[in-house]
Amino acid sequence: MARCTLDPSGAVVPCQYGEAWWVQSMQCYAQALPEQPAKDSPVWGGHTDGAIYLCTFYSGGHTLPGTSGFSFWSATAPAGPSAVDPAVLAEQALRTLTIPTPTTGRYPAGTLQDGQAFTVVKAYTWFWTDPDSFKAMTARADAGGVWSRVTVEPTSLSFTPGDGAAAVSCPGPGVAWQRTDGVWAQSPAGCDYQYPHSSIHQPDREVTAVYGIQWSVAWTSSTGASGTLPQLTTTSNATFAVAEVQAVVTR
Repeated sequence: MARCTLDPSGAVVPCQYGEAWWVQSMQCYAQALPEQPAKDSPVWGGHTDGAIYLCTFYSGGHTLPGTSGFSFWSATAPAGPSAVDPAVLAEQALRTLTIPTPTTGRYPAGTLQDGQAFTVVKAYTWFWTDPDSFKAMTARADAGGVWSRVTVEPTSLSFTPGDGAAAVSCPGPGVAWQRTDGVWAQSPAGCDYQYPHSSIHQPDREVTAVYGIQWSVAWTSSTGASGTLPQLTTTSNATFAVAEVQAVVTR
């Protein structure tokens, strides 16, 4: 059963009870009287259009409307509760998350004599992100007695090399290079790229690579409804030269 907010304290009541519906502005259940009073009854207030409605107050602590209330005239039916859309709640939950951007791990790495960072042409340039930036996250949003929980999961790490080539990607965060891996080895995680040319003809003789984490977004709710939201990508940039190996001088 759909639930509606009763008051700012967060108490909730059923949105519907029989033929009556919750009217938030009046804090009662309203329904048209099955037998309308005579038009000369004072409750009409001289009106000849519209209808007479019964407003039944909620009895605190119970799930059913109380017996106290009043009758009133209205030209149109009082506005009922707005249905809580669990997909909208999921979007609200998503906005509460701070989704990590990738760190920009790379090998070969170092600096040239002028202090410029570099990698090496035709070598396997490894790329990776800190594993802590590559973890699933969840958040929940509640409204009107309905909740939605959103789960954001990393699906891949991409590397756009900045030399005009298309992005490459791998299914995990990659792994940081270790000396025991060997100088020219491929990344065992598949997170690597070979620059075919040096960056000497690039602007400022360097490239700007873009690291990206792709995130899938799924949600579930207390209503039983579930779904997905558009994929997200968080990015970070790294600028470095692509140097010929014989020209590399580190410090």
